[in-house]
Amino acid sequence: MRNTARTTTVPAAFRQSGAPVTPPATEPTPAAPVVEPQPITYVLRTGGVLVETCPSWCVLDHADDIEGIYAEDLVHEGAEIQLNTNTIEGSRVSILAARITQWPHSTDGNGSEAPYMALRPEASMGESLGYSTPEDVEAEIARTEAHLRDLRDLNARLVDARAEYDRRQALRPENLTVDDVRTLPVAVLLKAFGLKVFEVGGMPDNTLVWLDRGGEQPAFYIDRSLTQASRETAVRESLVLVVEAMASKAAR
Repeated sequence: MRNTARTTTVPAAFRQSGAPVTPPATEPTPAAPVVEPQPITYVLRTGGVLVETCPSWCVLDHADDIEGIYAEDLVHEGAEIQLNTNTIEGSRVSILAARITQWPHSTDGNGSEAPYMALRPEASMGESLGYSTPEDVEAEIARTEAHLRDLRDLNARLVDARAEYDRRQALRPENLTVDDVRTLPVAVLLKAFGLKVFEVGGMPDNTLVWLDRGGEQPAFYIDRSLTQASRETAVRESLVLVVEAMASKAAR
């Protein structure tokens, strides 16, 4: 005869007396500090320097670029996602890769100056993927579905990247406050004021930083002996004076 006796298990959350057990308190995990992107100074092959802060999604360190670059060749790239599969030879290949990309100083007029999605299919070698069983196909479908979820997440990040780009594009000198000048990245401020930065070997009267807004190309001229931190401080101080003068003039 089947044993019909029922076994009763006492939940672990209760003592023998029946009183609930209070779980031990746990310390919350401290949040990782947020590291803000820092401005990078690029030596331009055409002369002078370009000071620019990477967008929040860029993962390049630009180590090779700072030694010398043309402004239009500067590129920002986000982390890449890939759809991988096995070939009949047993090697692993990527058949679709995607990343957010931007050429911020492009003059091609093709839209690459704003963040866009770079899709890179790599299935053109003509190599067979093998003789897939239904189980193999299901595995490929599962990987493809996972990739599509990642692609949707990446597209959401692209929306944020373009929103960040549009916000920076909308900045105008007349809309900036002194607090903006003191807190926004220097690269954003230079772009808002339409200013370039040029290094010089020396200026009259021991001048270290000179803001020329009356020339054909408004620009900061900075003594190359200044450190990066001193340059940023000098640029901010100069632009604070400009913003204060604009506010005073508008209030008259």
